[in-house]
Amino acid sequence: MHQKTLTLLFLLLWAFTSHGQDEQIYVKYTDVSIQIDGILDESAWKEAGSVDRLWMHTPRDSAQATEQTLFRVLFDDQFLYLSAVCFFRKDPIIQSLKRDNRLGSSDGIELILDPLNQQTNAFLFALNAGGAQTEGLISGGRLDLNWDNKWYSAIQTYPDRWVAEIAIPFQTLRFKENNLVWGINLVRDDPSNNEIDTWRRVPLQFEAWELGYLQEMVWERSPRQAKSNVSVIPYVAANADKPASQKKATAGMDVGIDGKVLVSQGLNLDVTVNPDFSQVEVDQQVSNLTRFNVFFPERRTFFLENADIFGSFGNNSALPFFSRRIGLSDSGTPLPISYGLRLSGNLDQRSRIGLMNIQTRPGEGLANQNFTAASFQRKILSRSVIKGLFLSRQAIQDAEWVATDYGRNAGLEMDYVSQDGKWSANLGYNQSFKHGVSGETAALTGSLDYGGRKFRVFLNGGHVGSNYYADMGFVPQVSNYDAARDTFIRLGFTRVYNRLDYYLLPENNARINQHWFGLENNLFFNNGVGLTDWYTRLRYFLVLQNTSQLRFRINNNYVDLQFPFSFTGDTPLPAKAYNNIEFNIEYNTDLRRQFNATFFAVYGTFYAGNKFTYRAALNYRRQPWGNFSLQVEQNFLDFQDPYGYEALTLLGARLEFSFTNNLFWTNFLQYNTQANNFNINSRLQWRFAPMSDFFLVYTDNYLIEPNIGPKTRNLVAKLTYWLNI
Repeated sequence: MHQKTLTLLFLLLWAFTSHGQDEQIYVKYTDVSIQIDGILDESAWKEAGSVDRLWMHTPRDSAQATEQTLFRVLFDDQFLYLSAVCFFRKDPIIQSLKRDNRLGSSDGIELILDPLNQQTNAFLFALNAGGAQTEGLISGGRLDLNWDNKWYSAIQTYPDRWVAEIAIPFQTLRFKENNLVWGINLVRDDPSNNEIDTWRRVPLQFEAWELGYLQEMVWERSPRQAKSNVSVIPYVAANADKPASQKKATAGMDVGIDGKVLVSQGLNLDVTVNPDFSQVEVDQQVSNLTRFNVFFPERRTFFLENADIFGSFGNNSALPFFSRRIGLSDSGTPLPISYGLRLSGNLDQRSRIGLMNIQTRPGEGLANQNFTAASFQRKILSRSVIKGLFLSRQAIQDAEWVATDYGRNAGLEMDYVSQDGKWSANLGYNQSFKHGVSGETAALTGSLDYGGRKFRVFLNGGHVGSNYYADMGFVPQVSNYDAARDTFIRLGFTRVYNRLDYYLLPENNARINQHWFGLENNLFFNNGVGLTDWYTRLRYFLVLQNTSQLRFRINNNYVDLQFPFSFTGDTPLPAKAYNNIEFNIEYNTDLRRQFNATFFAVYGTFYAGNKFTYRAALNYRRQPWGNFSLQVEQNFLDFQDPYGYEALTLLGARLEFSFTNNLFWTNFLQYNTQANNFNINSRLQWRFAPMSDFFLVYTDNYLIEPNIGPKTRNLVAKLTYWLNI
């Protein structure tokens, strides 16, 4: 009887602890020294809290993971430790050894941490099977992989498994002491089996890092913030420039410094003095067949951390804040920045703030400019926020503000997200202020989205007044070019966008993961005119188990052109209504193969003529050290006389060498007839210490027409060093 009682108690205890393990992971403190070498031989790992059961997220969310994975967590006074033992039966795929690779492209693991356990903001740390690190910030339903910080990792590979060991300094994280429960999820990327697996089951329609589906990480005792949390990152850069107009190159040297200071447990102050962004990768050129400017993403380091607190306002109708308007001209030419300050982070568990001030020096005929941004976010309900934004661009002449040269914006928005993440909504209002401008100076944006397992609906839009200005933002569609008078005319507009998608998820099909149908509409109503643009798209996507995809689209684009416009440089197209219909097809082969390819083609009517476009890309991977790609795009615009004919060619080649996890050489060649430019960019990066780099960057630009000839040539050598004080 006694033995039966003990057995029953043991089974009950096992059931209880197993259930608890499914819901949370316990983080034990250790005073054992942990060496980050990928060899889990320290005694503390045997006692650590563990997770050994993952669920498939893609391509199915209703089964356990194919391969076994064992995660463990520990902490001491300085670090949070994570280990992972990843068993495999197929050799791991390692696309690159380079930092900040695309998530899921290589076999790897991901750690999602929500220190406040509020399901609105989180950190992501990822490591692939080749040892390449990636880190990011999650906020407002967005993942920003441009954030960089210091942490440590190592991997070891065996015939049947690879082992990862990670140490994340508490100095890197922003958290509140005495908070014993954090949000967490653990992810294994397994492209060898075409799987993404998660500890907490995440519905297929969401990303694996979706914050609505986190488990609890319970601390044995509260981790402590580092007593000293100041980082200084000085740099020195030598450069040589050779414009075609000069016989000799001009050499120079710059020095500057960045700093990070922990002001409080949740607030961080970033400082930059005379920043230099010469190591930033060049923009990928595109062919622009629209009547408006093209959006290029921000790549400069200082503007990336906590960027969502300023950049999450508005939508495609109007973005009040776009950091590329700071320190860059409209043509993309760098303007010198004297200094920058940014205070950002959490005031408490429900409030975030951001304050930023940037001072630029004169350039391209512009006076000194001061840019100020202030934002707050206050959490309401379970996952929703109310947020506000104030922006100011102010010209400065002779150390005084120019009273008539400024641009300011103020706005308020609410973002709603349901507890399960399926429903979301947004409503925002933004007002602009400019000297001598009144009437039609506001922008209103809104959205309502539903993301079900099979049926998904997206509805958003907004109204932008004709006198709404965003000197620190991006609002391309309000400014219309009149080719007949060679001037721009501002037209306010109302935009309505909707998309309906229906997904089919075959449960017993060995070849098809999913396929779906979609209907998309995008309508623009110009003030005082009515409907001017109506874009409708029908599409069908087929996603195969081997990662190849086939896509079909039929597009109908109605344009009531308000002003004459030319795509060829010949006689402008007349201002009248056009109805265009086109069909396109796109196919990519198995992305896991050493050789893979993508092909896209579209043909149809285009205003008063026809358009044929094709794009092709061929990629080769020499695992794990090399990635090589060739891309070609051509657009043939054939209009009736006298509107002309245009053939646009865009060629690109990318050659990436990852000699180790710390030594990379990237070469980028771009030939663009529309921009009349041939660009060569070669970038060598040696990470000689954590977050400390030596860069050697060579850039060359050539005119293409009427004859190929040099425009500018630049060589930069830059050294940065991250020092914790």
